[in-house]
Amino acid sequence: MKKRITAVLFISLLGIGACTEDKTIAVPKENPNTKPVEPVKSIYDTMIDYQIKYILSTQLADGAFTDTKNSGSRISPYFANIACRALLKVPTADNISAVKKWMVWYMNKLNGHINPVTGNPEIAGSIYDYYGSGQTTNGTYDSVDSYAATFLSLAKDLGVISPSDKTWLNGYSSKLILIGDALEKCIDNQANIVPSTFSPDDNDGLSVDSYVHGAKYLMDNAEVNEGLKSMIWLQSNVLAQNNAAHFQTLLDANTSGIESQLWRGTMYNWNDNGSSGATNSKWSVFYADATCQLYPGMFGVINPTSERANLLYSTFNSKYPDWYKGIVYDAGGYPWAVVCYAAAVINDKARVDVYLNHILSFNTAGSEKPNWYIAEAAFVILASDKMKNQGNTPIFVPTPITENPISNNLALNKKATSSGGGNTESLSNDGDLSTRWFSAVADNQWWKVDLGSVQNISKVSIKWEGAYATDYAIQLSVDDVNFTTVFSTKTGVGGDVNHSFTATDSRYVKLLLNKRIESIWAFSFWEFEVYKK
Repeated sequence: MKKRITAVLFISLLGIGACTEDKTIAVPKENPNTKPVEPVKSIYDTMIDYQIKYILSTQLADGAFTDTKNSGSRISPYFANIACRALLKVPTADNISAVKKWMVWYMNKLNGHINPVTGNPEIAGSIYDYYGSGQTTNGTYDSVDSYAATFLSLAKDLGVISPSDKTWLNGYSSKLILIGDALEKCIDNQANIVPSTFSPDDNDGLSVDSYVHGAKYLMDNAEVNEGLKSMIWLQSNVLAQNNAAHFQTLLDANTSGIESQLWRGTMYNWNDNGSSGATNSKWSVFYADATCQLYPGMFGVINPTSERANLLYSTFNSKYPDWYKGIVYDAGGYPWAVVCYAAAVINDKARVDVYLNHILSFNTAGSEKPNWYIAEAAFVILASDKMKNQGNTPIFVPTPITENPISNNLALNKKATSSGGGNTESLSNDGDLSTRWFSAVADNQWWKVDLGSVQNISKVSIKWEGAYATDYAIQLSVDDVNFTTVFSTKTGVGGDVNHSFTATDSRYVKLLLNKRIESIWAFSFWEFEVYKK
Protein backbone atom coordinates (compact mmCIF):
# COMPACT_ATOMS: atom_id res chain seq x y z
CA MET A 1 0.00 0.00 0.00
CA LYS A 2 2.77 2.43 0.94
CA LYS A 3 4.55 1.80 -2.44
CA ARG A 4 1.32 2.35 -4.38
CA ILE A 5 0.60 5.73 -2.84
CA THR A 6 4.20 6.82 -3.36
CA ALA A 7 4.07 5.91 -7.06
CA VAL A 8 0.86 7.87 -7.63
CA LEU A 9 2.27 10.92 -5.89
CA PHE A 10 5.42 10.69 -8.04
CA ILE A 11 3.41 10.48 -11.32
CA SER A 12 1.22 13.35 -10.24
CA LEU A 13 4.23 15.53 -9.51
CA LEU A 14 5.59 14.87 -13.02
CA GLY A 15 2.27 15.85 -14.55
CA ILE A 16 2.07 12.56 -16.37
CA GLY A 17 -1.23 10.75 -16.74
CA ALA A 18 -3.41 13.25 -14.87
CA CYS A 19 -6.18 11.50 -12.94
CA THR A 20 -9.77 12.27 -13.67
CA GLU A 21 -12.36 12.46 -10.90
CA ASP A 22 -13.60 8.93 -11.46
CA LYS A 23 -10.08 7.49 -11.44
CA THR A 24 -9.56 7.38 -7.65
CA ILE A 25 -7.17 5.14 -5.84
CA ALA A 26 -8.85 2.23 -4.15
CA VAL A 27 -7.92 2.09 -0.46
CA PRO A 28 -8.57 -1.25 1.23
CA LYS A 29 -11.07 -1.02 4.08
CA GLU A 30 -10.14 -2.22 7.54
CA ASN A 31 -11.71 -5.45 8.64
CA PRO A 32 -14.34 -4.45 11.23
CA ASN A 33 -13.69 -7.68 13.09
CA THR A 34 -10.02 -6.87 13.64
CA LYS A 35 -9.30 -5.50 17.13
CA PRO A 36 -6.82 -2.62 17.37
CA VAL A 37 -3.45 -3.68 18.73
CA GLU A 38 -2.89 -2.15 22.14
CA PRO A 39 0.64 -0.99 22.99
CA VAL A 40 2.51 -3.30 25.32
CA LYS A 41 2.73 -1.80 28.79
CA SER A 42 6.12 -1.44 30.42
CA ILE A 43 6.90 -3.35 33.55
CA TYR A 44 6.63 -0.06 35.43
CA ASP A 45 3.13 0.80 34.21
CA THR A 46 1.97 -2.77 34.78
CA MET A 47 3.23 -2.67 38.35
CA ILE A 48 1.70 0.74 39.02
CA ASP A 49 -1.71 -0.32 37.68
CA TYR A 50 -1.83 -3.53 39.67
CA GLN A 51 -0.66 -2.11 42.98
CA ILE A 52 -2.86 0.99 42.81
CA LYS A 53 -5.83 -1.37 42.48
CA TYR A 54 -4.52 -3.30 45.48
CA ILE A 55 -4.23 -0.17 47.63
CA LEU A 56 -7.69 1.10 46.63
CA SER A 57 -9.18 -2.30 47.46
CA THR A 58 -8.23 -1.76 51.11
CA GLN A 59 -10.00 1.60 51.52
CA LEU A 60 -13.09 1.58 53.73
CA ALA A 61 -16.20 3.63 53.05
CA ASP A 62 -15.20 6.37 55.51
CA GLY A 63 -11.76 6.84 53.89
CA ALA A 64 -9.56 4.70 56.16
CA PHE A 65 -7.06 2.29 54.58
CA THR A 66 -6.40 -1.05 56.22
CA ASP A 67 -2.86 -2.45 56.11
CA THR A 68 -3.97 -5.45 54.05
CA LYS A 69 -7.20 -6.90 52.63
CA ASN A 70 -7.35 -9.39 55.50
CA SER A 71 -10.31 -9.16 57.84
CA GLY A 72 -9.52 -7.31 61.08
CA SER A 73 -6.41 -5.72 59.60
CA ARG A 74 -4.85 -2.74 61.34
CA ILE A 75 -5.29 0.83 60.16
CA SER A 76 -1.77 2.24 60.38
CA PRO A 77 -1.69 5.96 59.58
CA TYR A 78 1.98 5.61 58.67
CA PHE A 79 1.35 2.91 56.06
CA ALA A 80 -1.68 4.75 54.70
CA ASN A 81 0.24 8.02 54.32
CA ILE A 82 2.87 6.27 52.20
CA ALA A 83 0.19 4.45 50.21
CA CYS A 84 -1.59 7.73 49.41
CA ARG A 85 1.65 9.34 48.28
CA ALA A 86 1.95 6.46 45.83
CA LEU A 87 -1.65 6.95 44.61
CA LEU A 88 -0.79 10.54 43.72
CA LYS A 89 1.76 9.31 41.20
CA VAL A 90 -1.28 8.63 39.03
CA PRO A 91 -3.33 11.73 39.90
CA THR A 92 -6.68 10.77 38.40
CA ALA A 93 -9.81 12.30 39.86
CA ASP A 94 -10.61 8.97 41.57
CA ASN A 95 -7.16 8.65 43.12
CA ILE A 96 -7.14 12.24 44.35
CA SER A 97 -10.60 11.73 45.82
CA ALA A 98 -9.42 8.59 47.65
CA VAL A 99 -6.43 10.48 49.04
CA LYS A 100 -8.56 13.39 50.25
CA LYS A 101 -11.02 11.01 51.93
CA TRP A 102 -8.08 9.46 53.79
CA MET A 103 -6.71 12.84 54.81
CA VAL A 104 -10.08 13.90 56.23
CA TRP A 105 -10.27 10.61 58.17
CA TYR A 106 -6.77 11.20 59.54
CA MET A 107 -7.42 14.80 60.55
CA ASN A 108 -10.69 13.85 62.26
CA LYS A 109 -8.81 11.31 64.40
CA LEU A 110 -6.16 13.70 65.78
CA ASN A 111 -5.54 13.31 69.50
CA GLY A 112 -5.91 15.91 72.18
CA HIS A 113 -3.69 16.36 75.23
CA ILE A 114 -4.98 13.27 77.10
CA ASN A 115 -4.88 9.62 76.01
CA PRO A 116 -8.52 8.50 76.28
CA VAL A 117 -7.51 4.89 76.92
CA THR A 118 -4.74 5.30 79.51
CA GLY A 119 -5.56 8.75 80.87
CA ASN A 120 -1.91 9.74 80.46
CA PRO A 121 -0.73 13.01 78.87
CA GLU A 122 -0.61 12.89 75.08
CA ILE A 123 0.98 14.92 72.29
CA ALA A 124 -1.84 16.87 70.70
CA GLY A 125 -1.95 16.30 66.96
CA SER A 126 -0.70 12.71 67.20
CA ILE A 127 -2.85 9.82 65.99
CA TYR A 128 -3.32 6.22 67.12
CA ASP A 129 -3.47 2.95 65.22
CA TYR A 130 -6.96 1.51 64.76
CA TYR A 131 -8.14 -2.04 64.20
CA GLY A 132 -10.80 -3.88 62.22
CA SER A 133 -14.07 -2.75 60.75
CA GLY A 134 -15.08 -1.39 64.16
CA GLN A 135 -12.01 0.86 64.12
CA THR A 136 -11.20 0.38 67.78
CA THR A 137 -7.95 1.63 69.30
CA ASN A 138 -5.71 0.69 72.19
CA GLY A 139 -4.46 4.26 72.45
CA THR A 140 -1.09 3.29 70.96
CA TYR A 141 1.01 4.09 67.91
CA ASP A 142 4.30 3.07 66.45
CA SER A 143 5.49 6.68 66.54
CA VAL A 144 4.36 10.29 66.60
CA ASP A 145 7.19 11.81 64.57
CA SER A 146 6.98 9.58 61.46
CA TYR A 147 3.18 9.63 61.36
CA ALA A 148 3.15 13.43 61.41
CA ALA A 149 6.09 13.81 59.01
CA THR A 150 4.68 11.47 56.35
CA PHE A 151 1.25 13.16 56.55
CA LEU A 152 2.79 16.59 56.02
CA SER A 153 4.73 15.21 53.05
CA LEU A 154 1.47 13.78 51.68
CA ALA A 155 -0.19 17.20 52.05
CA LYS A 156 2.64 18.83 50.16
CA ASP A 157 2.45 16.20 47.41
CA LEU A 158 -1.26 16.90 46.98
CA GLY A 159 -0.67 20.64 46.74
CA VAL A 160 2.14 20.25 44.21
CA ILE A 161 0.45 17.63 42.03
CA SER A 162 -3.01 19.18 42.21
CA PRO A 163 -2.55 22.96 42.63
CA SER A 164 -6.30 23.50 42.65
CA ASP A 165 -6.40 21.57 45.95
CA LYS A 166 -4.24 24.13 47.75
CA THR A 167 -7.47 25.93 48.57
CA TRP A 168 -8.89 22.66 49.93
CA LEU A 169 -5.77 22.19 52.07
CA ASN A 170 -6.04 25.76 53.32
CA GLY A 171 -9.48 24.90 54.65
CA TYR A 172 -7.76 22.48 57.03
CA SER A 173 -5.05 24.94 58.11
CA SER A 174 -5.71 24.49 61.82
CA LYS A 175 -5.36 20.71 61.51
CA LEU A 176 -2.16 20.93 59.46
CA ILE A 177 -0.68 23.39 61.94
CA LEU A 178 -1.59 21.04 64.81
CA ILE A 179 0.15 18.14 63.03
CA GLY A 180 3.19 20.36 62.48
CA ASP A 181 3.14 21.21 66.19
CA ALA A 182 3.06 17.49 67.06
CA LEU A 183 6.10 16.92 64.88
CA GLU A 184 7.91 19.86 66.44
CA LYS A 185 7.07 18.60 69.94
CA CYS A 186 9.11 15.46 69.18
CA ILE A 187 12.25 17.42 68.26
CA ASP A 188 14.92 17.63 70.95
CA ASN A 189 15.75 21.30 71.38
CA GLN A 190 15.72 23.84 74.18
CA ALA A 191 11.94 24.24 73.91
CA ASN A 192 11.23 20.54 74.59
CA ILE A 193 12.14 18.22 77.43
CA VAL A 194 12.14 14.82 75.72
CA PRO A 195 12.30 11.46 77.55
CA SER A 196 15.86 10.36 78.30
CA THR A 197 15.26 6.71 79.22
CA PHE A 198 16.31 5.60 75.72
CA SER A 199 18.03 8.59 74.12
CA PRO A 200 19.60 11.68 75.71
CA ASP A 201 17.92 15.06 76.08
CA ASP A 202 20.85 17.05 74.69
CA ASN A 203 19.15 19.56 72.33
CA ASP A 204 20.70 17.95 69.26
CA GLY A 205 17.82 18.67 66.85
CA LEU A 206 16.92 14.99 66.43
CA SER A 207 13.36 13.78 66.88
CA VAL A 208 12.19 11.13 69.31
CA ASP A 209 9.65 8.65 68.02
CA SER A 210 7.25 9.51 70.86
CA TYR A 211 7.22 10.41 74.53
CA VAL A 212 6.34 6.78 75.27
CA HIS A 213 9.64 5.40 73.91
CA GLY A 214 11.84 8.47 73.53
CA ALA A 215 14.06 6.87 70.87
CA LYS A 216 15.93 8.88 68.25
CA TYR A 217 15.80 6.50 65.29
CA LEU A 218 17.66 7.22 62.05
CA MET A 219 14.72 6.01 59.93
CA ASP A 220 12.31 8.33 61.72
CA ASN A 221 14.68 11.26 61.50
CA ALA A 222 15.15 10.82 57.75
CA GLU A 223 11.36 10.95 57.36
CA VAL A 224 11.16 13.89 59.77
CA ASN A 225 13.78 15.70 57.70
CA GLU A 226 11.55 15.37 54.64
CA GLY A 227 8.48 16.27 56.70
CA LEU A 228 10.10 19.51 57.85
CA LYS A 229 10.87 20.39 54.23
CA SER A 230 7.22 19.73 53.43
CA MET A 231 6.07 21.95 56.30
CA ILE A 232 8.25 24.76 54.97
CA TRP A 233 6.50 24.41 51.60
CA LEU A 234 3.06 24.32 53.23
CA GLN A 235 3.87 27.42 55.27
CA SER A 236 4.88 29.26 52.12
CA ASN A 237 2.18 28.00 49.74
CA VAL A 238 -0.89 26.93 51.72
CA LEU A 239 -0.99 28.15 55.30
CA ALA A 240 -1.44 31.74 56.39
CA GLN A 241 0.81 31.21 59.40
CA ASN A 242 3.92 32.49 57.55
CA ASN A 243 6.23 30.50 59.80
CA ALA A 244 8.52 28.95 57.18
CA ALA A 245 11.68 30.44 58.70
CA HIS A 246 10.96 28.72 62.02
CA PHE A 247 10.66 25.31 60.38
CA GLN A 248 13.78 26.01 58.34
CA THR A 249 15.64 26.44 61.64
CA LEU A 250 14.27 23.10 62.85
CA LEU A 251 15.28 21.48 59.56
CA ASP A 252 18.83 22.83 59.72
CA ALA A 253 19.21 21.56 63.30
CA ASN A 254 17.81 18.15 62.37
CA THR A 255 20.16 17.78 59.39
CA SER A 256 23.09 18.79 61.58
CA GLY A 257 22.00 16.33 64.28
CA ILE A 258 21.83 13.43 61.85
CA GLU A 259 25.32 14.27 60.66
CA SER A 260 26.91 14.85 64.07
CA GLN A 261 25.04 12.32 66.22
CA LEU A 262 24.21 9.45 63.88
CA TRP A 263 26.86 9.41 61.14
CA ARG A 264 29.87 7.44 62.34
CA GLY A 265 32.34 7.73 59.49
CA THR A 266 31.58 4.39 57.80
CA MET A 267 27.88 3.88 58.57
CA TYR A 268 25.00 5.46 60.45
CA ASN A 269 23.87 4.48 63.92
CA TRP A 270 20.34 3.10 63.74
CA ASN A 271 19.59 5.20 66.83
CA ASP A 272 21.26 7.81 69.01
CA ASN A 273 22.33 5.97 72.13
CA GLY A 274 23.83 9.06 73.75
CA SER A 275 27.42 8.11 73.06
CA SER A 276 28.80 10.73 70.73
CA GLY A 277 30.98 9.01 68.17
CA ALA A 278 30.30 5.41 69.23
CA THR A 279 29.17 3.06 66.49
CA ASN A 280 26.57 0.48 67.46
CA SER A 281 25.16 -0.41 64.01
CA LYS A 282 26.33 -3.65 62.44
CA TRP A 283 25.96 -4.71 58.83
CA SER A 284 25.23 -8.23 60.01
CA VAL A 285 21.90 -7.08 61.51
CA PHE A 286 19.39 -6.60 58.68
CA TYR A 287 16.85 -4.56 60.64
CA ALA A 288 17.30 -1.92 61.77
CA ASP A 289 21.06 -1.58 61.36
CA ALA A 290 21.53 -2.36 57.66
CA THR A 291 18.20 -1.18 56.27
CA CYS A 292 18.45 2.23 57.92
CA GLN A 293 21.65 2.99 55.98
CA LEU A 294 19.47 3.55 52.87
CA TYR A 295 17.16 6.14 54.42
CA PRO A 296 19.30 9.32 54.39
CA GLY A 297 19.83 9.03 50.62
CA MET A 298 16.29 7.86 49.94
CA PHE A 299 14.70 10.79 51.80
CA GLY A 300 17.15 13.46 50.68
CA VAL A 301 19.08 14.04 53.89
CA ILE A 302 22.16 13.46 51.74
CA ASN A 303 22.42 13.57 47.97
CA PRO A 304 21.24 10.14 46.73
CA THR A 305 23.94 10.15 44.04
CA SER A 306 26.69 11.20 46.46
CA GLU A 307 29.74 9.08 47.18
CA ARG A 308 28.44 8.29 50.67
CA ALA A 309 25.00 7.19 49.48
CA ASN A 310 26.59 5.04 46.79
CA LEU A 311 28.98 3.39 49.23
CA LEU A 312 26.21 2.61 51.72
CA TYR A 313 23.96 1.16 49.03
CA SER A 314 26.85 -0.81 47.51
CA THR A 315 27.78 -2.21 50.92
CA PHE A 316 24.16 -3.15 51.57
CA ASN A 317 24.16 -5.16 48.33
CA SER A 318 27.41 -6.87 49.28
CA LYS A 319 25.87 -7.99 52.59
CA TYR A 320 22.40 -8.85 51.26
CA PRO A 321 23.12 -9.77 47.63
CA ASP A 322 19.84 -11.46 46.73
CA TRP A 323 17.19 -9.04 48.01
CA TYR A 324 16.24 -8.12 44.44
CA LYS A 325 15.55 -11.77 43.65
CA GLY A 326 12.88 -11.74 46.32
CA ILE A 327 14.92 -13.29 49.12
CA VAL A 328 13.54 -12.07 52.46
CA TYR A 329 16.25 -11.39 55.03
CA ASP A 330 13.95 -10.02 57.72
CA ALA A 331 13.48 -12.47 60.60
CA GLY A 332 9.76 -11.74 60.69
CA GLY A 333 9.25 -12.35 56.98
CA TYR A 334 8.58 -8.70 56.15
CA PRO A 335 9.46 -8.12 52.45
CA TRP A 336 11.04 -4.66 52.86
CA ALA A 337 10.05 -3.45 49.38
CA VAL A 338 11.38 -0.07 50.48
CA VAL A 339 14.80 -1.40 49.42
CA CYS A 340 13.49 -1.50 45.84
CA TYR A 341 12.55 2.17 46.14
CA ALA A 342 16.02 2.98 47.48
CA ALA A 343 17.46 1.16 44.46
CA ALA A 344 15.27 3.23 42.13
CA VAL A 345 16.32 6.49 43.80
CA ILE A 346 19.96 5.65 43.08
CA ASN A 347 18.93 4.41 39.60
CA ASP A 348 19.96 0.77 39.94
CA LYS A 349 17.78 -0.25 37.01
CA ALA A 350 19.07 -3.82 36.81
CA ARG A 351 18.06 -4.75 40.35
CA VAL A 352 14.82 -2.78 40.30
CA ASP A 353 13.62 -4.55 37.16
CA VAL A 354 14.38 -8.01 38.53
CA TYR A 355 12.58 -7.24 41.80
CA LEU A 356 9.51 -5.84 40.03
CA ASN A 357 9.32 -8.94 37.83
CA HIS A 358 9.51 -11.04 40.98
CA ILE A 359 6.54 -9.20 42.47
CA LEU A 360 4.61 -9.42 39.19
CA SER A 361 5.08 -13.18 39.21
CA PHE A 362 2.68 -13.21 42.19
CA ASN A 363 0.37 -10.58 40.75
CA THR A 364 -0.15 -12.33 37.39
CA ALA A 365 -1.13 -15.42 39.37
CA GLY A 366 -3.76 -13.36 41.20
CA SER A 367 -1.97 -13.08 44.53
CA GLU A 368 0.49 -10.96 46.51
CA LYS A 369 3.89 -11.76 47.94
CA PRO A 370 3.52 -13.04 51.53
CA ASN A 371 3.24 -10.33 54.19
CA TRP A 372 2.37 -7.75 51.53
CA TYR A 373 1.10 -4.53 53.12
CA ILE A 374 -0.11 -1.35 51.42
CA ALA A 375 3.24 0.24 52.28
CA GLU A 376 4.94 -2.51 50.26
CA ALA A 377 2.59 -1.80 47.37
CA ALA A 378 3.36 1.90 47.70
CA PHE A 379 7.11 1.45 47.55
CA VAL A 380 7.03 -0.59 44.33
CA ILE A 381 4.74 2.08 42.83
CA LEU A 382 7.17 4.78 43.90
CA ALA A 383 10.07 2.74 42.52
CA SER A 384 8.30 2.23 39.19
CA ASP A 385 7.42 5.91 38.92
CA LYS A 386 10.99 6.88 39.73
CA MET A 387 12.35 4.60 37.00
CA LYS A 388 9.94 6.12 34.49
CA ASN A 389 11.10 9.64 35.35
CA GLN A 390 14.83 9.41 36.03
CA GLY A 391 15.71 12.37 33.80
CA ASN A 392 19.46 12.95 33.94
CA THR A 393 20.08 10.72 36.95
CA PRO A 394 23.15 8.63 36.09
CA ILE A 395 22.85 4.86 36.00
CA PHE A 396 24.10 3.34 39.26
CA VAL A 397 27.72 2.22 39.19
CA PRO A 398 28.66 0.46 42.45
CA THR A 399 31.49 1.72 44.59
CA PRO A 400 34.18 -0.94 45.13
CA ILE A 401 33.81 -2.23 48.67
CA THR A 402 36.93 -2.13 50.83
CA GLU A 403 36.30 -3.77 54.14
CA ASN A 404 37.53 -2.05 57.27
CA PRO A 405 41.11 -3.36 57.68
CA ILE A 406 40.32 -4.89 61.03
CA SER A 407 42.87 -7.64 60.36
CA ASN A 408 45.56 -4.94 60.71
CA ASN A 409 44.38 -4.24 64.24
CA LEU A 410 47.18 -5.74 66.32
CA ALA A 411 45.00 -5.82 69.46
CA LEU A 412 42.23 -7.90 67.88
CA ASN A 413 41.40 -10.92 70.06
CA LYS A 414 44.68 -10.62 71.97
CA LYS A 415 44.83 -11.21 75.74
CA ALA A 416 43.46 -8.25 77.70
CA THR A 417 43.50 -7.57 81.43
CA SER A 418 42.31 -4.74 83.63
CA SER A 419 42.04 -3.32 87.12
CA GLY A 420 38.67 -5.06 87.38
CA GLY A 421 35.13 -4.40 86.33
CA GLY A 422 31.72 -5.76 85.50
CA ASN A 423 32.57 -8.03 82.57
CA THR A 424 35.30 -9.55 80.43
CA GLU A 425 38.11 -7.32 79.18
CA SER A 426 38.18 -9.06 75.78
CA LEU A 427 34.77 -7.59 74.92
CA SER A 428 36.58 -4.39 74.05
CA ASN A 429 39.04 -5.92 71.58
CA ASP A 430 36.87 -8.59 69.94
CA GLY A 431 36.06 -6.58 66.78
CA ASP A 432 32.38 -6.40 67.76
CA LEU A 433 31.13 -2.83 68.12
CA SER A 434 28.09 -3.97 70.07
CA THR A 435 30.06 -5.42 73.01
CA ARG A 436 32.13 -3.59 75.59
CA TRP A 437 34.14 -3.88 78.77
CA PHE A 438 33.40 -1.57 81.69
CA SER A 439 35.42 -0.87 84.79
CA ALA A 440 34.59 -0.64 88.44
CA VAL A 441 32.64 2.51 89.32
CA ALA A 442 35.68 4.52 90.43
CA ASP A 443 38.42 6.74 89.05
CA ASN A 444 41.99 5.55 88.47
CA GLN A 445 41.31 2.30 86.63
CA TRP A 446 43.25 0.68 83.76
CA TRP A 447 42.87 -1.69 80.82
CA LYS A 448 45.78 -3.41 79.03
CA VAL A 449 46.34 -5.60 75.99
CA ASP A 450 49.25 -7.97 75.29
CA LEU A 451 50.05 -7.94 71.56
CA GLY A 452 51.84 -11.29 71.90
CA SER A 453 55.15 -10.00 70.54
CA VAL A 454 57.02 -6.72 70.16
CA GLN A 455 55.53 -4.58 67.38
CA ASN A 456 56.46 -1.15 66.00
CA ILE A 457 53.21 0.74 66.64
CA SER A 458 52.22 4.35 66.03
CA LYS A 459 48.45 4.62 66.51
CA VAL A 460 45.74 3.67 68.97
CA SER A 461 42.01 3.98 68.26
CA ILE A 462 39.40 4.05 71.02
CA LYS A 463 35.66 3.83 70.44
CA TRP A 464 34.23 5.16 73.67
CA GLU A 465 30.84 4.28 75.06
CA GLY A 466 28.87 7.07 76.77
CA ALA A 467 30.80 6.44 79.99
CA TYR A 468 34.08 7.81 78.67
CA ALA A 469 37.17 9.19 80.41
CA THR A 470 37.86 12.90 80.41
CA ASP A 471 41.38 12.33 81.80
CA TYR A 472 43.29 9.39 80.37
CA ALA A 473 46.69 8.31 79.03
CA ILE A 474 48.18 5.66 76.72
CA GLN A 475 51.34 3.87 77.84
CA LEU A 476 53.63 1.38 76.06
CA SER A 477 55.99 -1.28 77.34
CA VAL A 478 58.10 -4.13 75.98
CA ASP A 479 58.41 -5.99 79.31
CA ASP A 480 55.11 -5.20 81.15
CA VAL A 481 57.18 -3.49 83.86
CA ASN A 482 58.52 -0.23 82.50
CA PHE A 483 55.87 1.90 80.74
CA THR A 484 56.28 5.07 78.71
CA THR A 485 53.42 7.54 78.18
CA VAL A 486 52.93 8.36 74.49
CA PHE A 487 49.66 10.25 74.79
CA SER A 488 47.63 11.93 77.54
CA THR A 489 44.71 14.35 77.83
CA LYS A 490 42.62 15.96 80.55
CA THR A 491 39.91 17.13 78.15
CA GLY A 492 38.61 13.92 76.58
CA VAL A 493 35.22 14.22 74.87
CA GLY A 494 34.48 10.56 74.08
CA GLY A 495 33.37 9.33 70.67
CA ASP A 496 35.62 7.54 68.20
CA VAL A 497 39.14 8.90 68.61
CA ASN A 498 42.52 8.18 66.99
CA HIS A 499 45.76 8.95 68.79
CA SER A 500 48.93 8.88 66.68
CA PHE A 501 52.46 9.10 68.08
CA THR A 502 56.07 8.43 67.11
CA ALA A 503 56.45 4.80 66.07
CA THR A 504 57.57 2.85 69.13
CA ASP A 505 58.48 -0.78 69.79
CA SER A 506 55.99 -2.25 72.24
CA ARG A 507 54.29 -5.46 73.26
CA TYR A 508 51.99 -4.16 76.00
CA VAL A 509 49.60 -1.23 75.49
CA LYS A 510 47.92 0.18 78.58
CA LEU A 511 45.08 2.66 78.87
CA LEU A 512 45.19 4.61 82.12
CA LEU A 513 41.68 5.75 83.05
CA ASN A 514 42.12 8.61 85.50
CA LYS A 515 38.82 10.52 85.66
CA ARG A 516 35.25 9.67 84.60
CA ILE A 517 32.79 12.00 82.89
CA GLU A 518 30.19 11.19 85.57
CA SER A 519 30.79 9.90 89.07
CA ILE A 520 27.80 7.54 88.80
CA TRP A 521 29.28 5.75 85.80
CA ALA A 522 32.19 3.39 85.26
CA PHE A 523 34.69 3.74 82.39
CA SER A 524 33.65 1.93 79.22
CA PHE A 525 34.60 1.61 75.55
CA TRP A 526 33.39 -0.54 72.67
CA GLU A 527 36.76 -1.21 71.04
CA PHE A 528 40.44 -0.54 71.63
CA GLU A 529 42.59 -0.94 68.50
CA VAL A 530 46.34 -0.81 67.94
CA TYR A 531 48.08 -0.22 64.58
CA LYS A 532 51.58 -0.27 63.12
CA LYS A 533 53.19 2.72 61.50
